[in-house]
Amino acid sequence: MTVPRLSPTKVSYDYPSGGLDPFDVDEPRTQHLYEACGWSRAWVAGEAWALWSAESRATSEVIPLQYRSHSLLEKLAVVVNGIVLREWPETPQPAYALWREVERAQRSGARRESWMLPYRLIRQNGNGRNAFDVYEDAIATAVRPSPQAVTWLVCRVLAHHVVAS
Repeated sequence: MTVPRLSPTKVSYDYPSGGLDPFDVDEPRTQHLYEACGWSRAWVAGEAWALWSAESRATSEVIPLQYRSHSLLEKLAVVVNGIVLREWPETPQPAYALWREVERAQRSGARRESWMLPYRLIRQNGNGRNAFDVYEDAIATAVRPSPQAVTWLVCRVLAHHVVAS
């Protein structure tokens, strides 16, 4: 079996400046990244968490806040053409912002939306995503055979921000 080579990801936001490619598989430590109609660069988990917020000045100077939703993600696996190139462990970082939004929606009787699920499967090219309750379902979907060449990021949502309409 030949291990696929990854092409560089089209990074929409150079944040943090000089960070990693979101689909980098060489960094052994778990990484975080930002997704909002495009990818930010990735950084080693714990290095920049305190700086992140959908409303923070540092973030909003680089990532336009007009997009409807923004997510802070924890990278857990990269899968290419059904082959898991690398997996990383979840950090102890809680996903408070996501869970507060989910609880608020549940209390109001709102329908459960896909953004409320804690695990995501997102294509490298940004076209196509799925949401799951558990990591095992996300990785099982990513490794399914596909007639097309597909590169997936399996991640955990740490924070999600929806811009009010």
